[in-house]
Amino acid sequence: MKQPDRHILEKILDEISFLENLLLGVDDSAFLNDETIKRAAAMASINIGELAKHLSDDFYQAYPGSELKYAARTRDVYAHGYYTLHFETVYKTATEDYPRVKSWILEHIDD
Repeated sequence: MKQPDRHILEKILDEISFLENLLLGVDDSAFLNDETIKRAAAMASINIGELAKHLSDDFYQAYPGSELKYAARTRDVYAHGYYTLHFETVYKTATEDYPRVKSWILEHIDD
């Protein structure tokens, strides 16, 4: 893996760790009732997607099964459709999808 892609993956891991810490002990009900946490989680998701957009074409060719392209699409939905954003989806993405992405990155980052 090229160093720039590895660096981006490290930054994505940082954002996922931020989300994990932010949501530690926060269930979906508490999440939906806390405007600051909702906005912080949405912004971290936007950051992850923006970073994923900067991974090289070579990366995506080498790892066509990675879910990082979905993170990039998620970023677009969150950033451009913010007024229609469903925070239930933000919570699900942060607590179900990104932990899976984190595991995938940790498995492949040293390739």
